[in-house]
Amino acid sequence: MLGHLGGIRHYKSNSQDDPEVGNTKHFDDAVQAGLKFFKDDSLVARPGTSFHYSTQGYTLIGCVIEGASGAKYVDFVRHNVLVPSQMEQTQADNRFAIIPYRTRFYEKTESGTVRNADFLDSSYKIPGGGWLSSAEDMARFETAILNDKLVRRNTRDLMWTPLKPSDGSTDTYGLGWSWGEENDHEVTSVGHIGGQQGTSTAFAIVPERRVGVVVLTNMEGQPAGDLGREILKILVAAPENKY
Repeated sequence: MLGHLGGIRHYKSNSQDDPEVGNTKHFDDAVQAGLKFFKDDSLVARPGTSFHYSTQGYTLIGCVIEGASGAKYVDFVRHNVLVPSQMEQTQADNRFAIIPYRTRFYEKTESGTVRNADFLDSSYKIPGGGWLSSAEDMARFETAILNDKLVRRNTRDLMWTPLKPSDGSTDTYGLGWSWGEENDHEVTSVGHIGGQQGTSTAFAIVPERRVGVVVLTNMEGQPAGDLGREILKILVAAPENKY
């Protein structure tokens, strides 16, 4: 599941009319509720054979965490990730809660007009796209990962190692982390990009240089990943003792 080799489907379509993509219903038991969207659907591939990105697969991971730990998914993440990383501004999205500094979400039309993004209640997919955070908190997460505060070093290295689908296809994804090469400087970067209604995000780390970048935008469809890569190039090219 972490490597998207489980064969679980992604969204059925990219349409705002899709009941998943444009969900407006709030769920209090988010992880269990999310299963209802796909639990009866067939797999799109035999597990282990090929890469198929799946937000729904991360809902299943949330259920596994709850079953193994005996704790609610959100509580488990808070205790094991947010608190050790000192991520005090990060929390699960809740449209009814008063959340300090929560931004408005926007989109840009083909004509260039900026308007409010379509509404989304992400409570059904907290593990795969329902967290609110800040750039500062995500930078603290990167620091915690680099300093082995969250997982053992050998576990971290395993998470950062690209998997090998049995169909022989090239895969640049590990366990929840995407892997790439900054060819100009012959170093490896790890990280992730994301986006949904009103957001476009990216974060990346170059472990051997101990540098990282976080880009969070409240505008749908913006090239956060491209901007992150450009900033990372500047950091990697700088003298190592500068940072």
